[in-house]
Amino acid sequence: MKITLCELEKQLKGGSDLPCATDIEVTAVRIDSRLVQKGDVFFCIEGSNYDGHNFAEAAINAGAAAVVVSKHLQNLDDKPVIMVKNTIEALGKLAAYWRTKSKAKMIAVTGSAGKTTVKEMLAHVIAEKNTVHKNFMNLNNQIGLPMSMLEATGEEDFWVMELGISLLGDMEELGPVARPDMAIIHNIGPAHLEGLGSMENVATSKASLFKYLQPDGTGLCCKDHALLWDAAIDLIEPVPFSSQDKNAFYYSELLETLPDGTGRFLIKAGDETAETILPTCGSHFAENAAAVTCAASILGFKLQEIADRLKTIQLPKQRFHCHAYGKWILIDDSYNANPLSMDKAIDTAKIIAGERSLILVLGDMLELGTDATRAHRELGKKIAAIDPAATFYFGEHYEDVASSTNGSTLVPVNKPSEFLTGIHELGLNNAVVLFKGSRSCRMENYFQALNNEVTGETGGNKA
Repeated sequence: MKITLCELEKQLKGGSDLPCATDIEVTAVRIDSRLVQKGDVFFCIEGSNYDGHNFAEAAINAGAAAVVVSKHLQNLDDKPVIMVKNTIEALGKLAAYWRTKSKAKMIAVTGSAGKTTVKEMLAHVIAEKNTVHKNFMNLNNQIGLPMSMLEATGEEDFWVMELGISLLGDMEELGPVARPDMAIIHNIGPAHLEGLGSMENVATSKASLFKYLQPDGTGLCCKDHALLWDAAIDLIEPVPFSSQDKNAFYYSELLETLPDGTGRFLIKAGDETAETILPTCGSHFAENAAAVTCAASILGFKLQEIADRLKTIQLPKQRFHCHAYGKWILIDDSYNANPLSMDKAIDTAKIIAGERSLILVLGDMLELGTDATRAHRELGKKIAAIDPAATFYFGEHYEDVASSTNGSTLVPVNKPSEFLTGIHELGLNNAVVLFKGSRSCRMENYFQALNNEVTGETGGNKA
C-alpha cells in the first residue's frame, strides 16, 4: 500500500487536520498492536473478546503514525488520532479507496464450500504469466478482506480474493469493498444457516456479489445449483460452468481416483479437452476445476496451459489433504465442515479406500441454526450407508448422529488420546482415515495425533 496519512484521513473523515499528514507515508495498516512499527496506522477493532482501543497507546509508543478509533481516549488527546463512527467500516472504506488506486484486476470468489481451494487454484494458474496477490488462507470477512487488500503493493496484475459471508447483509458490506472485475460463485450448500436462514437466502446472498461487478465486469456461476443459478440470472447473464453437464462449454469431471489419493481429471473448454492431475480427488474438486478452467480461459489461458499448471498446485493444508504413509492414507480435511462438504468428503474417502478399511473421525457441523438436528441425523444416515469400519465422533450432536447410524460403529470421543485408544483396539495396519469437522472442533488435533503415531514421531510406527 502506498498512500499518505493525509489521504487516509481524508478517506475516513472527509478532511485532514493532523500536522504534517501530507508528508507522512503510511507504511502499513495494523490491527495487532504487537506488529506495529514506525509509520504504521493502527485500527482499534472491537471484537467479542477484545477491544483494540485498549492497545492504542501501545501502538503510538511503538511508532504508529496514527491510530483510528471510534471512541474518545483521554490519554491520547495530544496524539495523532483519527476518530470514526465504526473502525471496521472505516477499514473497508480505506481498502475500497486503495482498490481504486491499484492497477490490479480484482477477481472475487465466493461459495458455500471450497472458496479457499478455488482461490488458490486460480491464483496458481494465472501466476504463471502474471503477478498475483491473494488473501492469506481464508481471511475473507469484513476485517480479513480489507486487510488482505491493504497488504498488496498495488502494482500486481491481479488480486484473487475470496469473500465469506455468514449473515444476511454481509455481502452488502464486502461487495462494495471488492468491486470485482470478475466474480466467481462456484456452489451453494446448507452452510451458515444460523445466520442466513434458508437455502434460498444462501443463494440470493451469494449471487448478490454480482451487483458489485465493475461496469464491464464478468460474472461466472456454476449452473449445477438451481437456486443459485436462478438467483444469478435475475441479476446478470453469467458465464456458466459445470461438473455435471457434459455438454457445458466449461466442464470438468473426475476420471480416476489414484491409489495415493490424487485424482485424474478432465477439463473442457468448448470443443477442447485436456487431462490434469490434482493432489486430491472427488466430485467437489471437479466443480472447483471447472470454475478455474472457466475463469482462466476467459483471461486468455489455453486449455493445455491450465491443465499443466494445475498439475503443480499445492493445495492449502486441512483441505482434503491426503497423506500417504505405506498402507495408511490420512485425509486431513479438518479446517471446516458443513453438510455439503461433509457429504462429498465422505463419498470421496470411500472411493479412495476401495477395499481398504475406512475410518471416519468427525466433529460437529456448526452454525446450522434450527437445521442442526436434522443435518446431523442425515449425517448418521450417511454413515450407515457408507458403513465404515468405525466412526469416531466429537461434539454435542453425537446423539443426533447416533440416532440414525443403524448399527454402524459410532464411538464418542472427547480428546485425541481417546481416539488413539479406540483405533488401536481395531488392530488395523491398512486403512484410510478421514478427519473432518467445523473449525471450533479442532479436528486437526486428532489428525496430528494419529499422524505422529503413523510416522513414528511419538515412538511408534504403524505404517
